[in-house]
Amino acid sequence: MLIGGIYYGLNYGSINYAWKTNLNNYREWRLIGNSTLNGYVKADGEISVYILTKDNLKKLKNGENFEYFKGWEHVKNVYFKDVRIPKGDYVLVVKNEEKDMQWISVKIINRK
Repeated sequence: MLIGGIYYGLNYGSINYAWKTNLNNYREWRLIGNSTLNGYVKADGEISVYILTKDNLKKLKNGENFEYFKGWEHVKNVYFKDVRIPKGDYVLVVKNEEKDMQWISVKIINRK
């Protein structure tokens, strides 16, 4: 089902997100705790990608010091292959690091 440029699909407990859009500031996805993450994030400009808790996401958005489980800073793409997500409430955050970025493509498969 395609809604507003975002594709959602469920496949035996897996969650797939795929879309291509402009990224103004941040995008975030809730991750399944104690699962495995596969997929990619690609952009035409610099992005930073973090796996962190919701409390640390608030700190990131407020410009405070924050901690992350995994992070890729100032990159154009990130590929996830069997990245273990800890038990708990984690989110994947993509942050735009450039002003005039045109597009970002994301595909995330989050499996228990």
